[in-house]
Amino acid sequence: MKLFFDESGYSGCIMPNKNGQLFNDGQRHFVLGSVFVADKEDEIEILNKYRQFKNRFGFIGEIKGSELMTQRNNEALKYFITNVLDDKHFFICNYDKIFYLATLISVYIFGVPFQQQETLTFYMMASALAGEKEELFLHYCSAVCENTDNSKKEFLEYLISFPYEKLDRNDYNLYIAFAKLMLENKDYGEFPLTYEAYSCKNTVNFVNMTALGETLLSLKHLHGVDMSKTEIYHDNLMGYEEEYNQSFEDNKIHINFVDSKENELVQLADNISSIYRKCFEKSFEAFRCNKQWTENIWFTENYSRIINTIGMEHIKMDTQISDYVLPFVIRDIFGNEYGQFEKNKEKFWGLFYFYKEKIMEDIDAMKVDLPL
Repeated sequence: MKLFFDESGYSGCIMPNKNGQLFNDGQRHFVLGSVFVADKEDEIEILNKYRQFKNRFGFIGEIKGSELMTQRNNEALKYFITNVLDDKHFFICNYDKIFYLATLISVYIFGVPFQQQETLTFYMMASALAGEKEELFLHYCSAVCENTDNSKKEFLEYLISFPYEKLDRNDYNLYIAFAKLMLENKDYGEFPLTYEAYSCKNTVNFVNMTALGETLLSLKHLHGVDMSKTEIYHDNLMGYEEEYNQSFEDNKIHINFVDSKENELVQLADNISSIYRKCFEKSFEAFRCNKQWTENIWFTENYSRIINTIGMEHIKMDTQISDYVLPFVIRDIFGNEYGQFEKNKEKFWGLFYFYKEKIMEDIDAMKVDLPL
């Protein structure tokens, strides 16, 4: 067995950039795409499909997923989704960078035992926190950079006084209640991921590696992939490769880093991650502005076709709960045909609440301490 990985929505470490933002415009989400092959015959099958696609549309050498999102390649994109993608070989991990920070803050405030024992409450709180203003997360990153008792104390005080919009501004807000208790006991805790938690210099809040670990866990426990019998290939990540292999060493997992120009299935992983992320970002942008029936329709229709083709069970959503729900709703409303949403859009809220309830049940039953 083999797995091939590549990424889209580059983040590296989630820390403020030169503009004081936690992510570049249009890149709130980090997407890890993977291609799985069971054996040599399976590998030849998917390679042949990919090569036929490139030959059909005159692509020579490596093709980037971003190229397929251009207007001149509309027909190639349609063919790619219909004839290259399937529900057997492709997996996605979709990580909201702000939700990632919200879960780190939640682990810091509530602790891992709370996450394991009160899983639904933990993720409902983290989900709501991820909807707050970016200022809160910038403050957290600043505190993590210092990583002193004083920076922790200041962050706890900041959490208590923060002008929440999604959560209560009193002790019914568990972040406030727990932070007050920590200050009262002068127990400032430990930030879950600091510079000291990584072996490589200048590494912190490294969502890329977390996404890979969660993808491997999902493949093992939900899809029965034996990691001890699986070769793993990933596009080169200069400066981080040692970090990956040291982190997964205890699980006897080795990551082979390769140049995507020399590995076609890593190229294919790049294509699916890039296309998925671009369509996802644009469709969700429209939904967040309540313009889903008038704007970015082309992206939403292609997003629906992607998830209808590879299957939601092959997509791991590490996002706010409402964002987790939306792909299921988009899948059912937009379907596989262009223009299909017009006759289905009245079903939106019924589908939204149906899938939200189901996802909450799944989260409540989720095991967060499964071994890799």
